[in-house]
Amino acid sequence: MRIENVGEPAAFKSQIAEMDEAQLVAQSLVQQGAVHAVGFLLKYGCTEQLATDMLASLRENARLLRAEAVRRGKPDLFDSDQTGFN
Repeated sequence: MRIENVGEPAAFKSQIAEMDEAQLVAQSLVQQGAVHAVGFLLKYGCTEQLATDMLASLRENARLLRAEAVRRGKPDLFDSDQTGFN
């Protein structure tokens, strides 16, 4: 599910019906993370600085997760961050 598909709930529903349990848990975590991030921005005001700080923190965490996955011999799903903003 991409953010661009947010207006297509039927497509997302059919995708989740095909997910195995691990994929379902992973997608749930992704969705809750997104809900938390957007809710945080709405609560505290979405300034460019706040969004930039949040993105920097998330990217550092993603870098650490990728490094740990490599250390364990289980390369991560993404080689780099999936974002339209650099």
